Amino acid sequence: MPNRVVHFEIVHPEATQIQRFFADVFDWAINTANPMNYGMVDTGAKDYGIQGGIGAPGPFGTGHVTFYVEVDDVDAALAKAVAAGGTVAMPKINIGGPPGQETILAQFTDPFGNRYGLSQRHAQPATAAARPARKTAAKTKPKPKAKAKAKPKAKAKTKAKTRRR
Repeated sequence: MPNRVVHFEIVHPEATQIQRFFADVFDWAINTANPMNYGMVDTGAKDYGIQGGIGAPGPFGTGHVTFYVEVDDVDAALAKAVAAGGTVAMPKINIGGPPGQETILAQFTDPFGNRYGLSQRHAQPATAAARPARKTAAKTKPKPKAKAKAKPKAKAKTKAKTRRR
């Protein structure tokens, strides 16, 4: 199955100025309300197009412009990139998200030094299928409590019969 581009990223030491630049040039809404001051870009894409981010470089580089491709397995995609002559530029990291929807990111360079990103969402069919089993297991725990409640009711009926005599 082909993998789709899901995010673009512009990383530069002067991230604040670049955020302002793109907000002015393209009327993008850029939200930096997060601990890393990473500007989440809303391009206004609704039916087509992708959203992105503009931020300062972290420990894995000095700056880059790249796009992220969604894959089923970041480890497998990194292995394929390395086997084809690429190198790992940023090992996989979990950037969090709502429970069951955490996102794992990684980056690699092609043999010519260009950087690309990989994105994997945990909320995949295999993970989603595992969840109902957990919920079912949780529902089986109250059953012993229900049995315990049934016994006092039986005693109450016995007492009621004794009072009638």
